[in-house]
Amino acid sequence: MTLADIRRVQQDFVAAAKRAHEAGFKWLELHFAHGFLAQSFLSKHSNARDDAYGGSLENRARFLVETVAAVRQVWPEEFPLTARLGVLEFDGDDGANLAESIDVLKRLKAHGLDLVDVGIGFSTMSPVPWAPNMLVPVAGQVRSETGLPVATSWLIADAKQADGFVRDGQLDLVMVARRLLDNPHWPQQAARQLGVAKPSWVLPTPYAYWLESWAAA
Repeated sequence: MTLADIRRVQQDFVAAAKRAHEAGFKWLELHFAHGFLAQSFLSKHSNARDDAYGGSLENRARFLVETVAAVRQVWPEEFPLTARLGVLEFDGDDGANLAESIDVLKRLKAHGLDLVDVGIGFSTMSPVPWAPNMLVPVAGQVRSETGLPVATSWLIADAKQADGFVRDGQLDLVMVARRLLDNPHWPQQAARQLGVAKPSWVLPTPYAYWLESWAAA
């Protein structure tokens, strides 16, 4: 990418944020993980630039910092601006990966980021040690060291465990991703498991109304 390309893409982020606001969205998350563009700038595995956007951590983080700052200018202050960031690469040097990610998140917080959705970089082909709730402790460390509210989603499947992660302060939110693809009824089932008085009403109102009417018929 030329410098002009970078400016153009950053303005595309800004334009997309404006469209989202005009369409009525009240939460905006920037995808800075999974080998997407911003992650490719940040990762030492994919960024081979020798200009102001490559080399040092400050340079590799520049695209992310500038993009968050630009989007924050047009996204209403009262609505959350969040980012999904791949904080680990599982490349054998994750202590350094996480330390860099925490540094970058402190910079993003200073420019108006409200929450980080803790994810994986996927900038390499390194094997990932898949396990239930695998990023919860990592997210807890990010929360502790940055002061940012945190969320994550990786292989969180049990409603009571998810509730516990929020109650004990490791997470501020639990994102539901693959589990919802596996089972679209999971939110209602989770509400039942947690003893919610009207579990159907965790769903959008038309669905909840239909389910309660059907059960009563």
